Amino acid sequence: ARAILRLSQQFPGDPGAMSPLFLNYLLIAPGESFFMAANEPHAYVAGEIIECMACSDNVVRAGLTPKFKDVKNLVDMLTYSMGGPTIEAGTPLSHNGKIIRYTPPVPEFEVIMISVTPSDTIEYKNPGVPSILIVLEGAGTIDGTKVRPGESFYWPANSQSLSLAVAEDRRGKMKLAVAHKNCHIDSPTTINRQDFGSSSHNVTVPSSPMPYMGMPS
Repeated sequence: ARAILRLSQQFPGDPGAMSPLFLNYLLIAPGESFFMAANEPHAYVAGEIIECMACSDNVVRAGLTPKFKDVKNLVDMLTYSMGGPTIEAGTPLSHNGKIIRYTPPVPEFEVIMISVTPSDTIEYKNPGVPSILIVLEGAGTIDGTKVRPGESFYWPANSQSLSLAVAEDRRGKMKLAVAHKNCHIDSPTTINRQDFGSSSHNVTVPSSPMPYMGMPS
């Protein structure tokens, strides 16, 4: 009820304010994630998140926006599947848990979270595919260059490893997100129970909607 009241205040007269009655209302904590398949409606209400998605040239809006709402296309494209997503906390890529991967069961993308504590240095190997790095919090250096929250970088596939460091006198850690093509497609960390089964084992990976980018279909 509080969610409906909040949305109705933010978007007066928008019927989308009633969406909490038929969508999953999720509260997720830092470090948690979930995978959402294509053609599933969703709305981001409050807080800060990272949303990584496959390349797309269209957005079909259902409500909670002053922009155009394409009702006909929306009705035709929705899957109308029921149930909730699996919320998970990723899988460590390092023994100390400072590098965590979030891998969906699709080939287009995955996200790696890296935490560098004061006086620490992490040598992060190039994954062999083009990547985007975003500094989420804290301050430190990347290959000796000072960086701060909000800065982003393109990391070519043929580049060397990166040296990530935080000075000893800093009070907090530096946290970065790295997004690139899925390099762990055979070991997804998160799935949608209704679309892909009840666990990450024996998952049938859906075909890629973008075979023209050289991704498997």
